[in-house]
Amino acid sequence: MGQSVDYLVGVIFVLYAASVLGLCGHFVRSVQLVRKQRTLPSVSAGAREWPSLDIVIPVKDEQANIGTCLESILAQDYPDARIIVVNDRSSDGTVQVVQAIQDRHPRVRRVDVTELPEGLYGKPHAIHSIASELKSDCVVFVDSDLRLAPGCLRTLVNQLATNDLDWVALMGAPEISQFWERLLVPLFGAVIFAWYDPRKISDPAWPDAIGSALMICRRESYEALGGHGAVIRIYDEDSELIRIAKRAGQRVSFLLAPELYTQRHYGTLANTIRGITRTFVGGLKTVPRLLLVMNGLSFVSLLPVALLILLGLATLFDWPVLWLPLWWSLAGLHAMVSTALAWLVYHTAAVDRHLACLHPLGCAILIAICIRAIVHLARGEETVWRGTRY
Repeated sequence: MGQSVDYLVGVIFVLYAASVLGLCGHFVRSVQLVRKQRTLPSVSAGAREWPSLDIVIPVKDEQANIGTCLESILAQDYPDARIIVVNDRSSDGTVQVVQAIQDRHPRVRRVDVTELPEGLYGKPHAIHSIASELKSDCVVFVDSDLRLAPGCLRTLVNQLATNDLDWVALMGAPEISQFWERLLVPLFGAVIFAWYDPRKISDPAWPDAIGSALMICRRESYEALGGHGAVIRIYDEDSELIRIAKRAGQRVSFLLAPELYTQRHYGTLANTIRGITRTFVGGLKTVPRLLLVMNGLSFVSLLPVALLILLGLATLFDWPVLWLPLWWSLAGLHAMVSTALAWLVYHTAAVDRHLACLHPLGCAILIAICIRAIVHLARGEETVWRGTRY
């Protein structure tokens, strides 16, 4: 009996050691990914002949953000750009904010969408409703909670044209201030990029695809896919457009570019939980994927803490544990690598890196959010967002 137990402990130790070594490899690859990210070169207005540009901003109940977003776009020095705000049934003061800006800047055009047909999603339906108005060489889709840095549009267009691409999607920097946002949003971003490696998104040999809050494309490439009409019944329509583009053989690039824009997030803990739950439900879509996320978060963040506590108790109470010094060493390495990975995540998100010490708390909350999303999916519940039920 004793030999069987020792054998089982040995097998568990070997499997655990292999898993920790795998985590070390993931950390090294993550460091390499971050180091390879380069600030995109800025381009002067006279550096090239600039194609015409349609800037599409879908908005629903964004009174607090749309003004800042529009002002950052109007401050761009792009020579030939049309701005179209698509107001999707806003019930707050969004229209008044946009109208005040229109009064000062007549080149801002607003289209009001008053109805959402049954079975469709608001954002893709709203953008599809203005398809006939898109006339420029390139189209930029901008979420209304973004703030574009100076020169952002020229950098985007130059990236598209110089590399002969059909689509460029960019991940900017999170604009977060409250404690729970700062703790959870970077970890949430790490979960997303664990599923979708940016290098694979840009590689036509891989099916990986994800969209973003700021995307640019050639209008002819966009129309060849059917535009937003092709994703009008899809929750994560931006990611689906990139998937369709890759399947169609179009050239796609996904870049981490925190210098080009910032994005406002959820604010309070309650709003953060609701927002991440909605994204887990609509983005991951299935219970098995959510279970894999829970397993990954538990292994990376919670398991080393639990093991160190158990080993401490075993040492304190002199419990017989086979290979106790080796277990201590391996669990300690696990905890160090997990914390280093968390440090890298918070550093990349430009958030207080001391929060890496609290990554087990953040991961525990994300696991609870995964459970919430699983219950949502299992019950087939509707998703409510901005007053609309889906």
